[in-house]
Amino acid sequence: MGLTRKQAVMVAVMLGGTFLAVLNQTLLSPAIPSIMADFGISAPTAQWLMSGYSLVEAIIIPLSAYLIGRFSTRKLFITSFALFAAGSALAAWGPDFVVVMAGRILQAAGTGVVMPMVFTVIILLFPREKRGVAMGLIGLLIGFAPAIGPAVSGLLVDSVGWHVLFMIVTVLAVVVLVLGVFALENYGDFERTTLDVPSVLMSSVGLVCLLYGLSSFSSAGNLAVPAALIVAGAAVLALFVRRQTKLDNPMLQVGVLGTVRYRIAVICIVTLQAVLIGLSSALPLFIQNVCGYSATVSGFIVLPGALFGAVMSMFAGRIFDKRGVRGVVVGGSLVMLAGAVCLFLLPAAAGVLFIAGANAVLILGLQASMTPLNTWGINSLDNRVIQHANALSNTLNQVAASFGTALLISVSAMGSVVAPQAGAAEQLYAGYHLSFAVVMVLAVCLLLVVLAFVRDKRSAPAKAAPQAVAAQDDDAILVKAAMNRDASWISQTASVREALLEIAKADTSGLPVVDARQRVVGFISDGDIMNYLGKDDRSVDTALFMYRFVDDEKLQSRLASLLDKNVMELATKRVVTVESSMDLGEACRVLAERRIKKVPVVDGGRLVGALSRRNIVRNVVEGLS
Repeated sequence: MGLTRKQAVMVAVMLGGTFLAVLNQTLLSPAIPSIMADFGISAPTAQWLMSGYSLVEAIIIPLSAYLIGRFSTRKLFITSFALFAAGSALAAWGPDFVVVMAGRILQAAGTGVVMPMVFTVIILLFPREKRGVAMGLIGLLIGFAPAIGPAVSGLLVDSVGWHVLFMIVTVLAVVVLVLGVFALENYGDFERTTLDVPSVLMSSVGLVCLLYGLSSFSSAGNLAVPAALIVAGAAVLALFVRRQTKLDNPMLQVGVLGTVRYRIAVICIVTLQAVLIGLSSALPLFIQNVCGYSATVSGFIVLPGALFGAVMSMFAGRIFDKRGVRGVVVGGSLVMLAGAVCLFLLPAAAGVLFIAGANAVLILGLQASMTPLNTWGINSLDNRVIQHANALSNTLNQVAASFGTALLISVSAMGSVVAPQAGAAEQLYAGYHLSFAVVMVLAVCLLLVVLAFVRDKRSAPAKAAPQAVAAQDDDAILVKAAMNRDASWISQTASVREALLEIAKADTSGLPVVDARQRVVGFISDGDIMNYLGKDDRSVDTALFMYRFVDDEKLQSRLASLLDKNVMELATKRVVTVESSMDLGEACRVLAERRIKKVPVVDGGRLVGALSRRNIVRNVVEGLS
């Protein structure tokens, strides 16, 4: 995958933490009846252990972009899992409902910070051409954890009690925390943002109103209350979005939705998320209330779909890296639609295998689409805004999950409307039949969007000469048409002396450093040399200051020791690169946003050239002449 051993360990620790966080979200569902009996509380009160968790997580997630810019990734991960472990221990002790609820809030706060951060760091660790694999691994864990969570939880609750659930989570959280302390390093050069208090209040109030309104819509006695909450929440969030577009340094850069590919990906993914979570609530109810199977049987019926979907997520990521987005997503959308049609055709007396097969087909297609779409959208963005994109997409996924659940459960209750003359059993079936029709319509809409907008980049013609950038569509000119193919470089085994000689020979300010496979592993510049020579016991900011206060003997000694050092001791490790297949317009944006004059060009991770502002200007001039 192109990762060093240390990076691979970091990924393993972060994925382990992600798995535990997702597992914890679904682990408690089978324990709700036991908690109700132990504390003598009602079902709506006990349900706050689930809905309250989701609300707190939704409030925290939009803040994650600010936190990633404010604190190091290592500190965030360790602090988040310390909170998570503390909350788990508190809930494990749990002498009453209030204490357990407090523990769940701490767990949710830790999860809300760590999930977007882990997504961001793992995405940045992998080169763009391998991000499908990275997202596939995340999808595998996110799909696998909910699949086994309820089954394991049910067995533990029945045998040793619900307190043990939190004890196990506490122990695992401490293990992840200890591994994080020893294995994690800071990663990512994220833009620092300020904490805008009005933005925090707007996002918090808006999301609480919207999500609570959606989650209570299907069970409310008076629909005016959740409807008012939904409208109020949407209005406050609209003000939040408007404020972000006006701020010089927004808490959440909603402007990432201005990138067409990312916007299309988000639209598709929230649709998929609404179907996935909504169906996970509606289908078990259909199996139990209409088909007459037990809760245990319903759990085993949906288990194959969850497991197969999790594995498919990983394979779909690999296919995306090798083949691109369109083929796998179109195929996945068609399979998902076939599964939705099968659900729609389910009779009231459907057999176990028929239901399990229909659900498995739908989830396979859904997961085959979700991972490539997510990666395709993320790859269209600059690395510096990925933390904002992850925070935004995670927030929208929370909203989509609540909306999908509210939509399908509410529609399933409309049996008496669509079949007023039928008996109670027939009306119940008619309601769920209608909700499956909604799933089918959503699958058709997704397929149409994919066919119309989700495409791989067009390749540049083999014999095409450089053309004017202004006269072409962004997708028509790639970086490889304008780059310098004879760019200089230096080996990672070279000394600083050799690097200096090569910099002087090439008449440049810096060189990419490559390994034996010609992969870019660093960048050495004259600025790195000056920074080393200018180091002193005091802060050194300018050349004038250095020459005035650093004594010559110390400078000469430092210069002598410098020349024989390995180049990687001074080189910048996190190098900005662009793919040779990237749109030239996107590469221009990278140069402008990073305020750099030249950037290495890679193909499959290997150095193939360099792109400078001079190359782009020459490309334009040649096209005009």
